[in-house]
Amino acid sequence: MPALLANTLVPWFAKPTRVTTIESLAPRLRRVRFVGDALKGAHFEPGHEVEFRVGPTAFRHYTPTHVDVATGALEVVFFLHGQGPGSAWAEALQPGALVDILGPGGRFVLNREAQHHVLLGDETCLGLFVALLRALPPSANVSGAVEVSPGAEDWPGLVGLPLTAVPRTGPTPRGMALLTWLESSGLEGSTGTTAYLSGHAGSIVMLRKELLERRGFAKRDVRSKAYWADGKRGL
Repeated sequence: MPALLANTLVPWFAKPTRVTTIESLAPRLRRVRFVGDALKGAHFEPGHEVEFRVGPTAFRHYTPTHVDVATGALEVVFFLHGQGPGSAWAEALQPGALVDILGPGGRFVLNREAQHHVLLGDETCLGLFVALLRALPPSANVSGAVEVSPGAEDWPGLVGLPLTAVPRTGPTPRGMALLTWLESSGLEGSTGTTAYLSGHAGSIVMLRKELLERRGFAKRDVRSKAYWADGKRGL
């Protein structure tokens, strides 16, 4: 978006907030809390995104892990991958910073009628997966895996996800660790099971094909949300 247009639209549509706390969960993983009266009463569904202006002409979407519309607060877990304006902006945030938030919105939401929820993605999906699981009852049947860099196997646990961490190794293409987990899981499509695929676009294509063509999933039971793709800045 051109800077002049962004300067005009953001003040009209954004919700002003202030950063109140920043928690370092790991060297490249941080949780940030934003508070503002404009968030009070906003309609959020688990899986909805918000948008931040991370540069003069750059905007990035993130999924809040937690939203409290009564007090006007939301939290976002940022993966500081070091590539692009979004990561640089998130890393530079400090308590007290004034931040405009656009949204919420999006169509990637929880299937509340499902009996079994399968979550597959990478480090960029941690916030989304936390948001989805927060909305489920403790008795919900949940399984899945998160593909991470070697040494980050504890990341799902750090954000409270009961999912398996599968490290990517060597020159193996993105998503192969998730595909290996899926092949060994014995998972088969059935009534009441919904799969949520997110993160790397190429991995999603591969996993979706596996679920539909070899695992017996119906298209309506596979929900996809790409956060990034090779050679592209942001989606």
